[in-house]
Amino acid sequence: MSAARILVVDDERDLVDAYIRLLERAGHSCVGAFDAIEAMRLIDSERPDLVLTDLSLPASSGLDIIRHLRATSPDTPVIVMTGHNTPELVKQAQAAGAKACLLKPVRLVELKRVIQNALHR
Repeated sequence: MSAARILVVDDERDLVDAYIRLLERAGHSCVGAFDAIEAMRLIDSERPDLVLTDLSLPASSGLDIIRHLRATSPDTPVIVMTGHNTPELVKQAQAAGAKACLLKPVRLVELKRVIQNALHR
């Protein structure tokens, strides 16, 4: 994987920490957010190369993050994680601009592959 700045967003702090450790071992620099409002602030200030976000977040949703990113940085890929992989939810995320939708718990091998594919497009 080529090095990238990645924003990891999830309300489960342990998951954010685990994903950041995994991605930093792969050579990426990462920053974490625990809600959509913090994530949107970091998108504006950090300009990540990729956003990895949960859909269910406090105060706002991962869909709002995708919409914000599309408005401010339309070429930045977004990968969505969800524990509720319903066809309608996946359709909404893809319509908003998500490159991929992963079902939690995300297999680390799959996460690395999806991130690599998103960064090389």
